[in-house]
Amino acid sequence: MGFYSAYLVADKVTVISKNHVNLEQNRWESSAGGTFSVEKDDEDHGITRGTKVILSLKSDNLEFLEEKKLKDLIKKHSEFISFEIQLYVEKTTETEITDDEEEPEEKKEEEEKKEGEVEIKEEKEEEKKEKKKKKVKQVSNEYELQNK
Repeated sequence: MGFYSAYLVADKVTVISKNHVNLEQNRWESSAGGTFSVEKDDEDHGITRGTKVILSLKSDNLEFLEEKKLKDLIKKHSEFISFEIQLYVEKTTETEITDDEEEPEEKKEEEEKKEGEVEIKEEKEEEKKEKKKKKVKQVSNEYELQNK
């Protein structure tokens, strides 16, 4: 099967290849049927050297866009491949940040305290800590090595 098995799931295959010696980048493109084109490519694809394969998937094969499915396939079929295979993944991290929106309430509390209201300092400090921290989800994309 080899490379042409890509046409089982894709209508069109594009291969971008960059040579590290002369920094020339080429594009090979085919929609199967025995015809293809090769041309010099000046578009920035984010590669310094190596090869990038782009599959334009058929509408009935969109399951191959799922990260878990891709990771399983890579793991299954790349056991003896010595070069790196990286997958562009989306990572979600949860971070705690201070909430600046709570500052007006703190000022109100200080004013009330000046008017004669008695509070215990320890309780107030705990409330401030709870109010100031807010969990925010951050989404980032990065390449992740699949075959170690």
